[in-house]
Amino acid sequence: MNFKNLLILLTFIVLSFLFFGMSIDNGFWNSYDFVSLENSVRMLEDPSEAFNSDPPFKFQPLVYGLHYLIFKNFYFSSAAYFIINILLHGLNSFLVYILVNSLLRDRPVSFLSALLFVCTVGSYGKTVMIASGFEDLIITSITLLTMIFYFKNELDGKGSIFSFRYLFTLIFFIASMFTRSTSFSILGAFIAFNFFFRNETGRRVFGANFMVLLVIAATSLVIKYSVFHYSPPLYTKNPGVFYFIVIAGKNVINYLVRMIFPIHTSHLVTESGPFVNYIYSFATAIRIFIALTVLSYSVFGFIFGNRAIRFLIAWTYIMVLPFAFFQFPYDWLNIRHLYLVSIGFVSVISAGAVYCSRLISAARWKRFVPFVVPLIFILLSRFIVVQLDQSYESKASNQATLANKQDFADKFPNVHLKDGELTIDR
Repeated sequence: MNFKNLLILLTFIVLSFLFFGMSIDNGFWNSYDFVSLENSVRMLEDPSEAFNSDPPFKFQPLVYGLHYLIFKNFYFSSAAYFIINILLHGLNSFLVYILVNSLLRDRPVSFLSALLFVCTVGSYGKTVMIASGFEDLIITSITLLTMIFYFKNELDGKGSIFSFRYLFTLIFFIASMFTRSTSFSILGAFIAFNFFFRNETGRRVFGANFMVLLVIAATSLVIKYSVFHYSPPLYTKNPGVFYFIVIAGKNVINYLVRMIFPIHTSHLVTESGPFVNYIYSFATAIRIFIALTVLSYSVFGFIFGNRAIRFLIAWTYIMVLPFAFFQFPYDWLNIRHLYLVSIGFVSVISAGAVYCSRLISAARWKRFVPFVVPLIFILLSRFIVVQLDQSYESKASNQATLANKQDFADKFPNVHLKDGELTIDR
C-alpha cells in the first residue's frame, strides 16, 4: 500500500470514530448480540460450534470464529466490540474508495463515495451501532475484497487465471462461503461487471474466470447441505409463487426507498419532535414519489450513464435481492441489510454531484450547488445516528434487556449477571 492510500485509510478510520464514537457505550441489548455471544461461549468448550446452523444460529463459521477470537480477549466488555465495529467500518469505507476508483478512475467521485459511506448514507448506522453488526461488517469486507481483486485482475491484469489477483479473488470468494450466504450476490455482480465492461476486458460475460467461481459456489452449496446439514429457514406459510414474486418485487422497491427516506413508524418518529412528525404525516406520498424517482433514474442511468454508473445501479438491485426475496416474509425491511447495498447508492449520488459540478465548473459558486444533495444526506444520517444512539443506550439498561441477560447467564454455569453486567469465570 502506497503512502497516499495509507493516509486515506487513516482518514476514514478517524472519520468513522468521529461519526460513531458515541456508540461505544451502547452495550449489549439486541437479541442477536446474545446469539453471537452464546456461540462464542459454546466454542470455549467445543470449537466445532462455529459450524452450528441450528436456529437461532446461522451457517457462518468464519464470522463465528472471528467473533470467538474477540470474545477470548474481551469477553463481555461491550466497548471492545463497538471499537472493532468502528475500525471495520473505517476499513470498509476505504475499500469502497478503492472499488469505485478501480471502476471509474476518478478520485473525487471515489473519495466522495467513501465519505458518504463512512457517514452511513443509505444504511444510517444501525450495523455499526449494534454489537452483532460485526457480522454485516465482516461480510462486507470480504465481499469488497473479492470484488476489488476480481475487477483489478480483469481491468489491469489482463484477466489471467494464474495471477496473484485472481488467487486472492479465490481466497476471499471461498471465505464468503463461510459467512452468511452472499456468494451468489457476488456472482450476480460479476455477471453485471463482465457485461458492462466487456469492451474494456475483451472477454466473454461467462468466461473461464467466472465459471471457476460458479463451480466453487455450486460445490460449496452441495457441501453445506450434505456435510454440514445446512438448510435455509423454512417459511411457515406458503403465499404462492405469484404472490411471493409480487411481494419480493415490492420489497426491493421498499428497500431502495428506505435508503432515501428511512423514517418509518417507531418511537424515533414519535419522540423526535413536531417537525419530524409533520414530515412523516406525508410519508405515503413521499415514498410513492421516491419510488417513481428511483425507477425513472435507474432507467435514465442505464440509457445515458457510462459503464461504471450502469454497473453501480445494477449492483444496488442485485445486492438487495437476497433480503427482499430469500428472506421473505420474515426480517424484511431491516435497514441493517442496506449496509452492503448502499455502496451502489452512494456511488451513484457521488458521481452525479461531481459530474454536475464539472458541467458548470465555469460558475464560481454555482459549481458547489450539486454537492448540497450529498450534504443533506450526511446531515440526515447524522440526525438518525444520534437518535438511534440515544434509543440503544436506553434499551441496553431497560428491564427487558436485563431479563435477557439473566436468561443468558442461566444457560451457562460459568456465566453470571452482576450489577447488570455479564461476567464469566476464567
